[in-house]
Amino acid sequence: MKRRTALQASIGVVASLALTACGGGETSGGNAGPANLTIALSSAPNSLDPAQIAVGPFLNYMDPAYATLLTRKADGTLGAGLADKWGYVGKKNTKFELHLRKGVKFADGTPITATDVVNSIKYFQKGSGPGGAWFRPLTFSTPDTSTVVISSPTPNPDMGALFTPAFLGGAIISPAGLKDPKKLASATFGAGPYVYSAQQSVSGDHYVYVPNKNFYDKSAVHFKKITVRVMPNANSQAQALKSGQIDLMFGTPDVAPTLAGDKSITTVKKPTTWAGLFLLDREGTVVKGLGDERVRQALNHAIDRAAITKAVYGDFAAPVSQPAMPGYDGYSPAAEKMYPYDPAKAKKLLKAAGYEKGLTIPVNYGSFDPSTTKMVQAVQDQLGKVGVTLKLKAAANFGGWINDLLSKKYAATVLSPGSGGDTNFYAQQAPFTKTGLMNLFGATDPDFDAAYAKLAKSDAKSSGAAAKDLTDVIVRKALALPVSGTDTIVMHNSKLRGVQFPEGGAQLTSNTMWTTR
Repeated sequence: MKRRTALQASIGVVASLALTACGGGETSGGNAGPANLTIALSSAPNSLDPAQIAVGPFLNYMDPAYATLLTRKADGTLGAGLADKWGYVGKKNTKFELHLRKGVKFADGTPITATDVVNSIKYFQKGSGPGGAWFRPLTFSTPDTSTVVISSPTPNPDMGALFTPAFLGGAIISPAGLKDPKKLASATFGAGPYVYSAQQSVSGDHYVYVPNKNFYDKSAVHFKKITVRVMPNANSQAQALKSGQIDLMFGTPDVAPTLAGDKSITTVKKPTTWAGLFLLDREGTVVKGLGDERVRQALNHAIDRAAITKAVYGDFAAPVSQPAMPGYDGYSPAAEKMYPYDPAKAKKLLKAAGYEKGLTIPVNYGSFDPSTTKMVQAVQDQLGKVGVTLKLKAAANFGGWINDLLSKKYAATVLSPGSGGDTNFYAQQAPFTKTGLMNLFGATDPDFDAAYAKLAKSDAKSSGAAAKDLTDVIVRKALALPVSGTDTIVMHNSKLRGVQFPEGGAQLTSNTMWTTR
């Protein structure tokens, strides 16, 4: 049951990266940008509770009202938030210290203390949100009213990231909110630059945020009002953006070209997820052949990634042979060269492994994502040419995909629309560690375990090389079958500033950081 709940939350994260969004803002006249910012997403939030909501674009519902302990700057480094000093204690990557900035208050005017921070994170540890699993092993101490020391039972080379918006555990909830957690679903109890206005909002339709009079930095409040609207149709969003009724939307490969050439609209895109097959049955429980490294390597040689990527995603993706993308932590140029398209070599590897006549691999996927369907069918066609049959099982919705996945009848799966965007320590935990959420069969690999442990203990100087080494192991052992690195597409009013993806990150900068000309 716990795995099902966690999978539902995680699917919400990656699926949300493909959701479209739109918004509309009142302009202040002349050449100035909008005085009011409106962002709309194609789905309403399941909750306004930081411990329950998914991330990705859904952070637009959270960021205005919940300041986090740390932030992520445009250059990809950690920045100050509610805490203005932070760092590891010792050299084991197991203790991390945060110091609260002076004078910070919750929106209700209550001063924020170290005890409040600990109580908020302890509440988050019990939630069903996708980031909760990273916080559950942590313990805390408060040497004084403004200092929090976080301890992890195992090394973590990137603990600070947990307290940025991407993981939400650092979005501190006030004592008033924790006193009656049921209220967190429909009201906000944070310390962000804005507060949620229930009076101006309609649940499921639009969510309005107005300035927080108790926010510590008045200069960081850039808009009179932020509204997040629910608008499911991407084509309608595009027309609204083009006509000037909205300020920002998340695009799709079919909609984005319709706005090309309009100087009033800026398009930002970045590869954020890899699409392909998770080879779940790496020890050969369902399909004996997948327990043989040569078979998995054959699969990787048998597909023409460039052709599939162009046919399925057009100009909004690039072929990848690894579960990491250029510009991200762990990307390895060496790994990218390991599996050139070579059907003849694939056949030789299959023959050497005893599968000259081929083998059949049952694969489940979500047909609710058209791109996923096209991609997996293209992979099916190309693998068929070397004697490997993919027996596909489509699910029409998330729930069906989860049920199929948990049945353990399928040796591989496709996560729609993909996975990725975190540092390698976080990105490779779920699919490849023994207890990882996506490691349904509990498969282990000693080479992976050693490389992951090395990365966990690395420092700032050695972590880059250790992250690449981990990727090299994953690719050399053919633990997955990546196909494409797919883009997240954002289109916005050109008068907005600060709408960008941080270096090495897949989450768009917080809407509280955007400004106007």
